[in-house]
Amino acid sequence: MPLEDYRRKRNFAQTPEPAGGPAVDTAATGRFVVQRHRATRLHYDFRLEIGGVLVSWAVPKGPTLDAGARRMAVHVEDHPIEYLDFEGVIPKKQYGAGDVIVWDWGTWRAEAATPDPEAAIRAGELKFSLDGQKVRGRFTIVRTSGRGRSSAFESDESEQWLLIHKRDGLEVGGWDAEDHPQSVKTGRTNDEVRDQRDALWVSEAPATVAEIDLSAAVTAPMPRFVEPMAATLTDRSFTHDDWLFEVKWDGYRLQAVINAGALRTFTRNGKDGETFFPGLLVPPTWIEARQAIVDGEVVALDGAGRPDFGLLQERLGGKAGVGIAGAGTAVGTAGLGTGKSGAAETGASGSHGASPAEPATLVYQAFDLLYLDGRSLLKVQLEDRKRLLQSILRPDRRVRYSGHVEREGVAFLEAVREQQLEGAIAKHRNSVYEPGKRSKAWLKLKVRPAQELVVGGWTPGAGSTTDLGALVVGYFEEDDAGQSAGVETAGIGQRRLRFAGKVGSGFTARARADLLRRLAVLRTEAPPFEPPPPANYRGRWGGDLANVSWVRPELVIQAELGGWSRDGLVRQAAFKGIEEGRNPLDVIREVAVGSSEAVRAGTQIAPGAARRGEASRGSASRYGASRGSARPADGSGAAGGDTGQVRSALEPPAPGHAPSEPVGESAHVRPWSATPQELAVLDAMGREGPWLVGGVELKLTNLDKPIFPPLPGDGSGPVTKRELVRYFALVAPVMLSHLADRPLNLHRFPDGADKPGFWQKDLRPTDPAWLRRWREVGVEARDANEHVVADGVATLCWLANQAAFEVHAWTSRLDAPYRPTFALIDIDPGSATTWEETLVLARLFRTALEHLAVRGYPKVTGQRGVQIWIPITPRYDHGQTTTWVERLSRAVGAAVPELVSWEWAKGARGGKARLDYTQNASIKTLVAPYAVRPAPGGPVSAPITWDELDDPALRPDRWGVRTMQERVDAVGDLFAGAQTDLQDLPPV
Repeated sequence: MPLEDYRRKRNFAQTPEPAGGPAVDTAATGRFVVQRHRATRLHYDFRLEIGGVLVSWAVPKGPTLDAGARRMAVHVEDHPIEYLDFEGVIPKKQYGAGDVIVWDWGTWRAEAATPDPEAAIRAGELKFSLDGQKVRGRFTIVRTSGRGRSSAFESDESEQWLLIHKRDGLEVGGWDAEDHPQSVKTGRTNDEVRDQRDALWVSEAPATVAEIDLSAAVTAPMPRFVEPMAATLTDRSFTHDDWLFEVKWDGYRLQAVINAGALRTFTRNGKDGETFFPGLLVPPTWIEARQAIVDGEVVALDGAGRPDFGLLQERLGGKAGVGIAGAGTAVGTAGLGTGKSGAAETGASGSHGASPAEPATLVYQAFDLLYLDGRSLLKVQLEDRKRLLQSILRPDRRVRYSGHVEREGVAFLEAVREQQLEGAIAKHRNSVYEPGKRSKAWLKLKVRPAQELVVGGWTPGAGSTTDLGALVVGYFEEDDAGQSAGVETAGIGQRRLRFAGKVGSGFTARARADLLRRLAVLRTEAPPFEPPPPANYRGRWGGDLANVSWVRPELVIQAELGGWSRDGLVRQAAFKGIEEGRNPLDVIREVAVGSSEAVRAGTQIAPGAARRGEASRGSASRYGASRGSARPADGSGAAGGDTGQVRSALEPPAPGHAPSEPVGESAHVRPWSATPQELAVLDAMGREGPWLVGGVELKLTNLDKPIFPPLPGDGSGPVTKRELVRYFALVAPVMLSHLADRPLNLHRFPDGADKPGFWQKDLRPTDPAWLRRWREVGVEARDANEHVVADGVATLCWLANQAAFEVHAWTSRLDAPYRPTFALIDIDPGSATTWEETLVLARLFRTALEHLAVRGYPKVTGQRGVQIWIPITPRYDHGQTTTWVERLSRAVGAAVPELVSWEWAKGARGGKARLDYTQNASIKTLVAPYAVRPAPGGPVSAPITWDELDDPALRPDRWGVRTMQERVDAVGDLFAGAQTDLQDLPPV
């Protein structure tokens, strides 16, 4: 049946994409679904797949197995096949607003006497059989009235039918759908779907894109600020099915944070945006949200509606009286027609029907949504974040939705060039948001080459430019010698300012005056460049070095370039404007990556959520209710979908599985394994030297230094640092899966495991700049720490070289740092506790968890104890997990009070064990799986099976640096499921 009624009730004016596919067959069998739908009033949507659409009836009381009952059914508009397995929420003000669950699904078949179901429905009666999980048997649905309103439930054009279960031996007297309220897809109720909102259906959007997948959203407190994600420069545009293309706005990056009607804005460095754009987005009536964080760019529009960075500089010069975009500055994707169907014309800028702009008005181009009403969206794929953003923006002349085009990047960039815009941004449609990272999942395509530069001095002008002739500029780069000239910033490695020439054109009189005013307070005696500018360059700026006024390198400018010389100097550089609030240490020379390499790298980084067109949430439909086929990344057009992504998200890997690369979620990807060649180089190396591993060169030192004393009777001697580095290189593929996206606390033993060590949370300024760092935001009670985050084998090997082998990872991830993904049970033996008594306590916990139907993952600590990690959905805070583990621990302790003490101080415990539930508190951690403990032989905190608690050979330090890899090869990563086997905590 056609979709005319479905389309008529929805608005597709903003996009030309198809609103559901055409009818494809009229088979007398197919799939069916019953969705429990709480809209204006509760009803059940009964849908049969016929002719490529879902023929639908609304059944107020739901289907029944009672053959004596007749259920009224209202024939409503056909729905697209894409709606078959939808379970989620239709937002307010959308057609059918409310929550929906997949109450039942299965297959149906028309009776033999009904070869043409469409004709039977037109005639007013269809006889069929259902094979579902709740409803089965023979049914008839028959029309009882013509068109016309016959109940408060019906629309003016609906038909009233009856749904009847035949007497076929499968009937059940008194059977009521309301007695079976759970979803067959996820086991959830409507209330749970409403509260979790892991999927939205935007009724006004085309069916192929109407569903917004929020399954990767994480319940978390709203952060004060999210460090913006950045794009990598590439050399040319490209055409690719998996990439979206947006306008690169020539303006200022601004993050809008909305909380209960209040609004704050932040520059990309976290500075107060009101300093630069006072009142621009206040009040936040432009968005329909209680809490939200929006990423965007403020641009100044000229009389033709084009962004003009120079005009924006003029507005910033006053920092007051900021204008609002007039009704209709509509520079956006919609204006960039390319003449290709599905290319630039498919993106709508969201101008909301505004008319031509007045000169120099400001507008906020919103292009990403990072947080909404209690949930972080950082791990939601880009395409769904953008759809959600577009659905909550209200018409407002201050704010535009920054649209995009799909696939046609070459044609799009040419259209951008014709419109005289700055460039384009290519974004992988499945990319997650990587705070603070310059990612290859976002690529920058420039029409006019530009570069940020740091001002290190200026030269006097001549003729009509007597005040300022040129700016002496540079950029920061890593200093291999370990020395730095210029500014230092906490948390950034030592860098030097490299001389890059001069910028001598593009200044207005106003810009010259502003620059001189700013530079006057930064004057210094010596040049900030290391090394100083070469003597043979002085003629190029028309004067001797003595004529240069040197300044501290704190001011950042934007310049258009004609290119770079062979010796690394800018050519034909013209001043564009000052980059307000930019951290100079972040200014590096941008080198374009080849587009083929960049696209390949970006696609590897951003498999993210499953491709649009794949079953990606909850569990896949047992009846194949996917959203069509997806083409492979190479655009070859071959049909098929990667169901392995769904399986890996739901099931722990099989024993022996050890992935060599991070899967999906890691926000910063480096190789997770060392090659045999790299290990051979390590084995053959002398006492120290450079070692290339995982794409990073490490400077290894004291490789033959003993780190762990030998075990008694071990004739192999002490364990050296070389062996420790090799162990971390070998175990990295399994260990990193438990450290990914988690801040680390480090216990370092630079003098060896038999000497005192020290705890380290902060990276030092001298630590390598390539290390991935994360600094806490919004910490008031203590100084914020800057933690290392392990994102590759090189990081683990660097830690080993620092003798930081006792690694503790946070129980939470970066996107929700105060929402743990584990509840931790720590059996801490007392001085008189025997190993057998420790095992008794562990077995009691095993029994208690079995009774509660909670899945836990045990491991020995490598010293004396046993720990049990319980993976949980990140919806609890640390106080809740502490309370839950305390109740469970006290119940276990009550069974053997002679073994357990609840005293805090060790001296007051009488030698008894403590069941330390306090390790669940915020920032507290337990030793990570596969980390090494400071004891003879280098024992490892090793995952075990529950059955091994009954193995007489089990010891807490049974496996060490020299034997753990053999164990992993034999049994695999026994902790693998702990990262995916998330569960809710039942009452204790």
